[in-house]
Amino acid sequence: MEPNSPDCNLSIPVNNELTKYSYLQDKGNSFPLVIEPASDVVDPVAWIQRNRDSFEQHLVRYGSILLRGFEVRNINDFSRFISCFNAQPLEYMFRSSPRKELDKSVKNIYESTSYPSDRIIHLHNESSYSRIWGRKIVFCCLTPATEGGETPIADSRKVLRDIPSRLLDKFRSKGVKYKRNLFADLGMPWQEVFQTEDRKMVEDICRKNNISFTFLDNDHVVLEWTKEKAIYQHPVSGEQTWFNHVYFFNKYSRYQELGMAFDDFLPEEYITSDTFLGDGTEITADEYREIAHAFAKNTVSFPYQQGDILFLDNLLTAHGRNSFKGDRVIATAVIEADHDPDYRSWSDFDKSDT
Repeated sequence: MEPNSPDCNLSIPVNNELTKYSYLQDKGNSFPLVIEPASDVVDPVAWIQRNRDSFEQHLVRYGSILLRGFEVRNINDFSRFISCFNAQPLEYMFRSSPRKELDKSVKNIYESTSYPSDRIIHLHNESSYSRIWGRKIVFCCLTPATEGGETPIADSRKVLRDIPSRLLDKFRSKGVKYKRNLFADLGMPWQEVFQTEDRKMVEDICRKNNISFTFLDNDHVVLEWTKEKAIYQHPVSGEQTWFNHVYFFNKYSRYQELGMAFDDFLPEEYITSDTFLGDGTEITADEYREIAHAFAKNTVSFPYQQGDILFLDNLLTAHGRNSFKGDRVIATAVIEADHDPDYRSWSDFDKSDT
């Protein structure tokens, strides 16, 4: 068994005079690792600067780290923390959900999502559908919800383990195909997705990045593209991980959101996104259920506390959002760009690309 495998017997790191380590869940569940200050005078920025190497090692081992109880009061505190990783937060391009910057003076730190509070967001790995993504995604709770609003997480290595091998073999050999239906009255308009009003720019981006596009009219475009891999190898640990948007973008996810049965019929023009095997073969309702079960089996959820920082290795950990009541402000930053072989730069994403 690989030393970083999620099935290894993980021992909690040794506490020291500045921090203490624990797990949130019952004994035997080491996800996420929790790091808390041992006293009231631990500056998270100074601490991470001194302990960056061990923090990175823990992140690869556990996939997710919750920093709790540190003095993080506002977006500037969070921005200072992110700056310790020597990477500017990435601009959110080729968007899958509405998102706005919390403070125009703090570049590329966003409110986690503007999705309606009464709906859940299924688990996914950030921008795994895209030609470019961030290796890490970080959440900071500035205002916890009155009720709900958790960010459920799942270890993508365990999700992979619990998907039937016959289904994994299909994805290994064929990859995954995505389809998006961009129309303002249905979901997200292309102007929001691509962050431009220039249709020609969108067409150029799609051509360069091997994305087929059909403008049904000036406000309605259908996109289709294939990625060779649905299963990735982590660049540090070498572990295989389920890294894609097969579950989140699938039409049956939309059915669930609308409270429909899987054997109901939703006209294609009302399906905002869908996923297929790379050769265009449909993913059946039973196969979708198998993937959904693998996520549900491995999902961990916990209520936020003000100042929590949830730090995820994006290739190793999927995340979602539970419905909520009351005010909720979760800041989000994505760092350390990576990309697949078809990436040929999107618009001004190059400003953040590394």
